[in-house]
Amino acid sequence: MFLIGFKVQDRSSTQQKTYITVATSTGYCHTASQGNGRPVYRRANAIGETGTTDPTQLAKTVWSALQSKWHEKTVKKDYRQVLIQPIVIDDSNLSVEDAKDGRKTIEYFEAEASNPSGPHNRADEPSKLRQMFVTGKLSRAAQSTPVAPRAQAADKRDAPITGERVYYRPNGQVYRPRDLGGHHDVAVLKHLRTAEIPVRLHGLPGTGKSALAEAAFGRDLITINGHGDMTVSHFVGSYLPQNDGTFKWADGPLTRAMKEGRPLFVDEITRIPSEVLAVLYSVLDGRGTLSLDDQPDAPVVKAAPGFYALCGYNPEGIGVRQLDDALVSRFAVPVEVTTDLDAAKALGVPSKFTRLAENLRTKDAEDRKDGGAGVWVPQMRELLLASKVAETAGLMFAASVIVGQCPRPEDAPTVAEVASKIFGATVKGLALGGQV
Repeated sequence: MFLIGFKVQDRSSTQQKTYITVATSTGYCHTASQGNGRPVYRRANAIGETGTTDPTQLAKTVWSALQSKWHEKTVKKDYRQVLIQPIVIDDSNLSVEDAKDGRKTIEYFEAEASNPSGPHNRADEPSKLRQMFVTGKLSRAAQSTPVAPRAQAADKRDAPITGERVYYRPNGQVYRPRDLGGHHDVAVLKHLRTAEIPVRLHGLPGTGKSALAEAAFGRDLITINGHGDMTVSHFVGSYLPQNDGTFKWADGPLTRAMKEGRPLFVDEITRIPSEVLAVLYSVLDGRGTLSLDDQPDAPVVKAAPGFYALCGYNPEGIGVRQLDDALVSRFAVPVEVTTDLDAAKALGVPSKFTRLAENLRTKDAEDRKDGGAGVWVPQMRELLLASKVAETAGLMFAASVIVGQCPRPEDAPTVAEVASKIFGATVKGLALGGQV
């Protein structure tokens, strides 16, 4: 199946987004979007059902959908175009019939692009949109067989690491994978575990750092929740009093993870004192060993196969510490985790909540550009909670919950003002009133 699309970049962000249209023999037209890196096929929102499996009609539907998406992103949303090029991807997992439809779709695009009097070459159509379908570039892809290399794009990159479309966290919540450097985020973490390359996930609270770690490793994951009063014993273990007055040694989470060959997630690592984190040095520097100082007679713990370490932190939190260079070099792969509003919609978050987050994100970017401290933006955690509250008490009640969650009093009026415009009524934080 061959997908065709374009890339745009939001003025308030450094992240590129890719919008793709595709027609299949099922009669559906889909779009997909993600951040930086080569576009990777994933089914997203269905634009509509064409009611036909005729390749020409499907091609017309794709063309119309692509024009609509272009208009939305470059006119209505005032995005600025950063790269226009044919994006052509072959997915050998699709059926032969779907691949045939894809090639016929591309042929239709090329015919339209080369026909000055064609019905889609209107004077008001963006000229660079026509330039996407250049005879030659797409025709070479159209001549490929369905078993061609898994990915072909205008930019040359490594073959993508792929995984499942949906994962479940231990608490039962759905996690929808995201693009990570042209790869599948959950699959990348699994590969890095195999290669014994630690990762550090950083981002604002509620963006999904823990969710990604749990989606990747499930119930096998052992988590340490960092805080300022932690000691080495919180990592390695200690002697615990027994009912008979004696003491018995109990392994800590780090020791258990090493012995059992399990992944260890150190959450809020920048809140933990540096002298405590030094216990990780010998574990992560290639030696893979841990000495139990409180058990001098015990043998040195050697990391069993499968042991893996990753950490998460909020770089802007109150009371956080700078991560030592020694640990920065050990947690070698930095990954910024942000809230994906498309994923929030896919998880059932009402559109008004995602619009609120999008509008506040724009205000935050504008304020920071002017030298301000930015504006609070609800992240995935707050959006999912609001969605759950809305199911119980309604949208307006849930909107008040979001406003009340704003942690910075100086931002509360702005959040309430934006929410009131979106919901068409005054929205304020929850407060008890008179008797009812």
